Amino acid sequence: MSTHPTRLKRVATGELVDAELHDSLALDDLLDAEAAWAPAKIEVARALLSRSVPRGEWPQSLHWNWADKAAALKPYAPGPLSAYRLFGIRAEEKWQGLLLACCVGHPTRLRPTGRELVYVDFVETAPWNWPIPEIDRSPQFKGIGLQLVESAIRWSDDLGFRGRLGLHSLPQADSFYGGACGMTDLGPDPNCKNLRYFELDETQARRFLEET
Repeated sequence: MSTHPTRLKRVATGELVDAELHDSLALDDLLDAEAAWAPAKIEVARALLSRSVPRGEWPQSLHWNWADKAAALKPYAPGPLSAYRLFGIRAEEKWQGLLLACCVGHPTRLRPTGRELVYVDFVETAPWNWPIPEIDRSPQFKGIGLQLVESAIRWSDDLGFRGRLGLHSLPQADSFYGGACGMTDLGPDPNCKNLRYFELDETQARRFLEET
């Protein structure tokens, strides 16, 4: 596992906190994350239920389970010969965010089409980093998502894909990918639960790396 020093901003105070960016996680790391995140997700669900928040307004990744994802990845365990790679950010002895990406089988849709890109299967921050105004919760840390996306872009660059990136977005994250990440919104994809598909081309990737 390669580790790089980084920092996250603590929302409550604005201070910068030392963190580590890991660019080659093992499946056991996903189990460690799930062990810490699952109880926090239950707390979120309990608070949402107690406030009678409509189900449609709940965090859309609340049902995700990284232990299940680890089990599904077992035949393709991330490593030097795997098409999959796992990234994570760790601070204060906890995983603060995770990203799973794949480098095969997802050609570009932006013209000219058919070139190779890195596809982001899943990206999620820890439940304590979710802004949930319905239950008066602010995130502990911010800046996690952008750093994880940057890691995927740099992997794409290392592979010779020149930073090209693609993903399907949960509706609550559409503005993040289209705005903060500067990706092109190619609209709802009927082949993927009608989720909107976003793509980052070579020029957008350069701009992202220069501005972040």
